[in-house]
Amino acid sequence: MSEMTASLLQRAWRKVDIKLSIDGDMHILRWRRGWFVDEVLFDDRRVATSSGVFNRETIFGLGIETSAKTDVRLVFMIDTEAGWNDWSGEMKPRGVRLETADTALIAYGSLGPDRAEPFRQLFDRAVRAIGL
Repeated sequence: MSEMTASLLQRAWRKVDIKLSIDGDMHILRWRRGWFVDEVLFDDRRVATSSGVFNRETIFGLGIETSAKTDVRLVFMIDTEAGWNDWSGEMKPRGVRLETADTALIAYGSLGPDRAEPFRQLFDRAVRAIGL
């Protein structure tokens, strides 16, 4: 079992950068959106792609081998819709999530743990208003 930590370095229009520390070694996981291809890069090596014009894959299962010959399995999810609610005018992806089999390393924005399901929020509010 390897020790792993992650931090979000950059969340900008068409790109996300994540710093990974795996057993004390630093690695960079990048997501880039092109015109017709999205790609996930691990230490500048392409590990996953998604192509298309409109609907592209946003959940990537990554099987990565580090330079120290450690096999790492990750699930990388990205909500590619632009998050306009930060009032900055930048079209950043709404959410980013990176998980191992044990735990979530990064959960940010619309894919974060504090984001409840919208229907559930409405249902809870209705139940409280009615007094059930």
